[in-house]
Amino acid sequence: MNIVQMSLSASVLIVAVVIIRALTLHKLPKKTFLVLWGVAVFRLLVPFSIPSRFSFYTGIHMVKQIFANRSAASLPGGISVITDRANLPGTVESVEISGIRVAALSVSPFGIVWLAGMCVCTLFFTAAYIKCRREFTMSLPVTNNFAVSWLREHPLRRPVQIRQSDRIKAPLTYGVFRPVILLPKKTDWADEAKIRYILTHELVHIRHFDTLIKLVLTAAVCVHWFNPFVWVMYVLANRDIELSCDETVVRTFGETIKSAYALTLIGLEERKNRLTPLCSNFSQNAIEERIVSIMKMKKTSLIGMILALALVIGLPAVFATSANTAGQADDQEPSVRRLVLLRGA
Repeated sequence: MNIVQMSLSASVLIVAVVIIRALTLHKLPKKTFLVLWGVAVFRLLVPFSIPSRFSFYTGIHMVKQIFANRSAASLPGGISVITDRANLPGTVESVEISGIRVAALSVSPFGIVWLAGMCVCTLFFTAAYIKCRREFTMSLPVTNNFAVSWLREHPLRRPVQIRQSDRIKAPLTYGVFRPVILLPKKTDWADEAKIRYILTHELVHIRHFDTLIKLVLTAAVCVHWFNPFVWVMYVLANRDIELSCDETVVRTFGETIKSAYALTLIGLEERKNRLTPLCSNFSQNAIEERIVSIMKMKKTSLIGMILALALVIGLPAVFATSANTAGQADDQEPSVRRLVLLRGA
């Protein structure tokens, strides 16, 4: 599969996920959407797919064959169809010509523009991240008793640091192998309940490897920069990462803290305008969506779990697979073959 085919195929899946997300955002576990976004990213970055008889594209192929049969049935009696392409003169030559065309596409204007766009996107995200990391390295470690005690209560295999910086206004997490929880310099350590919510939220980011997930999402955007649906996926997937962390925090402390946690989010509403890619921010621009989601959060019902499982299994099976045409070619009438020659020619 080439880039365009991969992008178009993934776009269908992205549209399906966007529609389902709009209808069931506050009814299903937030991890459901992260799994579906993961399937979409896999479809964007892996140049092959598994054929399935349940695929959306299998249905399209069957519809095309029906129309092809009807069109072929209306052909005059003086026209016959050659069904064996292997015995046609010039077939090998046409394959060789097709191969030359494919090689030409690799240096076509579209290929050059795509490569240039990918390089620009990659340089943009890389430069923004390097700039932020340089500023983050100027932060100072937090050594107060509360921070030390909290880290001791939440051990991880990877070493975690808590640092403070005067360059940020909202908490964030960065780093994969040596993650850092970075807090604003003016953090009020006297409000222990609020600090626990913040640190737990950032710890969930670390445990879920959200920084690595953001890196993969960024790679998909850089490769498919020309596809607006991929940018939509990038924005919504980042939102769902935050929603999933919010859900985990509420589940950890209990639903009684929903109001307090929502007020914490409001107090930490992001004011900075710069881009901080490959970092997990405590607050996002879609603060309203997060607050509504927190306040509507309830224990997932059995029906909700079944629906989530059905979506995680069914949606990729339908939209992330390719058409299964095996065995169909032998069952088709000769009239639906591509090459039509005049009888006796």
